[in-house]
Amino acid sequence: MPPPPMGWSSWNSLGEGVNHDVVKAEADGLAALNARIASGHRYEYVNIDEGWWRSGQRDASGNFIVDATQWPGGMQAIAQYIHSKGLKAGIYIDAGPRGCGKRADGTHFVGSDPAHYDHDFLQFAQWGFDFVKVDFCGGAANGYDPEKTYRSIAQSISRAYSKTGHRLTFSLCDWGTIPTDKSFPDYNEGPWTWAAGVGTMWRTTRDITPDFDSVVYNLAGNYHPEGQHTGYYNDPDMMVAGMRMSAVHDQAHISLWAISGAPMILGNDLAKPLSPDTARLLTNPEVLAIDQDALGLQGLLVAQSGRLQVSAKLLTGTGQRAVVLFNNSAKAAPMTVTWDSLGLVPSSQATVRDVWARKDLGRFTTSYTAPGVPAGGVIMLTISGTDPSPVMWQPGALAGGAVSVRCPTCASGNKITGLGTVNFSGTSLGARGGFIEIGYANDSTRTVFAQLTMNGQRPAMLAFPPTGSDASMGAITVYVPFRAGPNALSLSNADASTPAPDIGYVATVSGPVPLSQSEAIARRAEN
Repeated sequence: MPPPPMGWSSWNSLGEGVNHDVVKAEADGLAALNARIASGHRYEYVNIDEGWWRSGQRDASGNFIVDATQWPGGMQAIAQYIHSKGLKAGIYIDAGPRGCGKRADGTHFVGSDPAHYDHDFLQFAQWGFDFVKVDFCGGAANGYDPEKTYRSIAQSISRAYSKTGHRLTFSLCDWGTIPTDKSFPDYNEGPWTWAAGVGTMWRTTRDITPDFDSVVYNLAGNYHPEGQHTGYYNDPDMMVAGMRMSAVHDQAHISLWAISGAPMILGNDLAKPLSPDTARLLTNPEVLAIDQDALGLQGLLVAQSGRLQVSAKLLTGTGQRAVVLFNNSAKAAPMTVTWDSLGLVPSSQATVRDVWARKDLGRFTTSYTAPGVPAGGVIMLTISGTDPSPVMWQPGALAGGAVSVRCPTCASGNKITGLGTVNFSGTSLGARGGFIEIGYANDSTRTVFAQLTMNGQRPAMLAFPPTGSDASMGAITVYVPFRAGPNALSLSNADASTPAPDIGYVATVSGPVPLSQSEAIARRAEN
């Protein structure tokens, strides 16, 4: 499954002022930025946001009428140029007939609608685009249901893929909600509860602006760790690094997006020369590696005192964690992270590395204290310590056609096929949530899905990519809301017509120990 998308989008710095030459220059700038990264992950997408379809008109066959002055050679030509730079091309549309932005004469740009979905997404694929962002201004104006609408669009994207062999990465943009704001269209039913398996990424908040208060606001609204796992990502919006904030705030912004495992879609003008500070911040390979970690998990808020916040992310590999010490106060302050809050053996030694300085700080027992985290800034660390042993969960009765069969290559010696519904039981010593690893086999050529329900709460959709054969085991790791004492977890078919994985095991794995959701919301509201 792919990591969170990395790239650039036109909206933050260009608004609707896009054309072939402007986007060509930005693609050149992104390619030049990638050349500064010696190894590891690089930026991938050049995404054209609203303003590309100025006419808002279609021909008799329903095709977009594209302004030949704005796009000489058509949209295929700019997609081909982006590809020639070793990058992928993205485009934009609204889910409803009225777009978000307005032309100079005050009229709205236009979008799509259910009658055109199949045609429009097929045309994007035929043009050679690789990514599509679908906004919801027209959808909201027309009273569309976000979940039903985006599921319909996902089906149109799948049909376009079956006809062209060209897959569009799907970015949902209905803006989500935060718990204190009822003005959002899907308040308390945001896409983090249903969008995994619909799209790759989904907006969780209002549009960001290039000021640090907006960065912090969007970070708070993006805190839905139970909704994210490998291949499917909460999206706190495009980035504003290199757009008028201080270098300290830019570094904090990038660090907080990376610890969240958020898409890193840049918004600054890459056609202009970058300052040395901005170039350094956008190309640190260790920071990018934390964002792009293969588990694809969101970091958790593990400690807070006033405006001092400690966030930690479970990384691939035994005993591996990333940590951000965020000082959102007006003066520098010491900050401490404990091994206990990271889910490491508390009395063990661990190696601490400063990610921005790119140097090891030494081995420490029990905790590490940074002597002075700058005001409005961060210290970002990786910590390599000792994990407790995983705890296996025991399956109970099988229902809906599920059967248990021998599997010599499976960790448990058995696997469950024909999923139906399978209940697992386990015990937690605390009530602060935790991580579950699910071992599975998927011998199909496509990703399959299952629903996870924890202690009777709303089901979450999980995605299981192909493993190559029914004897090869893969694993996904997800964050789930434990309660103290006995816990009941069930895995079930997503629906009767959708293939499901074979399940080899369920195990509790050690990871960061979060503040409770209510604590996190209350404490962030204080700031």
